[in-house]
Amino acid sequence: MSKLQKLVGEGKEIKIGEINLDIKPLTVSSLPLLMQIGDETNKEAQANAMKEVLTRTLKDSVPDATDKEIDKISIEHMTKLMEAIMEVNQLEMDSEKKEFFKKLREQNVGHDAKDGAQARER
Repeated sequence: MSKLQKLVGEGKEIKIGEINLDIKPLTVSSLPLLMQIGDETNKEAQANAMKEVLTRTLKDSVPDATDKEIDKISIEHMTKLMEAIMEVNQLEMDSEKKEFFKKLREQNVGHDAKDGAQARER
């Protein structure tokens, strides 16, 4: 291995819900996604890029996770995951994204796990 191996970031274990995940830092290959997340002019591209970042991060942490399992993760946990990803990568969210995640969490307060399971079954 080359000396560049020393530039590979280390993960951080974070508890999300009832499980611990080793959240690994994003890499150079994620740069296009980060640019899309920062593009305020295209909300759909932002959402797709955020989903891809979450998917890549979860598959790095849980290699046997399926796309279907990842798609069923609740909004409550998704917001915590995104915040953990930002923290591990030493990135800051602008106030608009912080407010967005805050609203998502507030809307999810009192969300019954049974209701969520029923919605996912549909």
